[in-house]
Amino acid sequence: MKKYIIIVLVSILSISLFAQPSSDIREQQRGERYRQIQNAKIAFFTTEIGMTPSEAEVFWPIYNQYWKEREVVMRKGQSLLKQISESASDEKNTSSKELKRLMDAFVNCSYEESQIHKKYYDKFLKILPIEKVAKMYKAEEEFRIKMIRQFRGHSK
Repeated sequence: MKKYIIIVLVSILSISLFAQPSSDIREQQRGERYRQIQNAKIAFFTTEIGMTPSEAEVFWPIYNQYWKEREVVMRKGQSLLKQISESASDEKNTSSKELKRLMDAFVNCSYEESQIHKKYYDKFLKILPIEKVAKMYKAEEEFRIKMIRQFRGHSK
């Protein structure tokens, strides 16, 4: 019996050890995919906006910070929207007070995102001419659409 338990434990441990690298590999693959997307974004933006190397050197650190701040607010909004959806379902008895709190927080995310847009719009204008700032916003949307099409298997 003791021998049987040891064999089972060793089997379980060996399975968990083999399972661990696949998780690491998936994380590495995600990281690599993220880097590929970022590199494609840099190339796409630089071409579309027509930035000089000196403009790009100043632009990218500011843009990356802008994107990080937006991403935090967008993820928060997505999380709140999920909670709102769950709370508004018929199966869950959420109080009106709690639902109002969630809705207020969700609406506040839109306000926070608009504040980020305004703050960075002013920063972009300090480093790029207005024409290039306009092209940046256009390139951002075009790149987003390009990535959606690519993930869906369409090409363009």
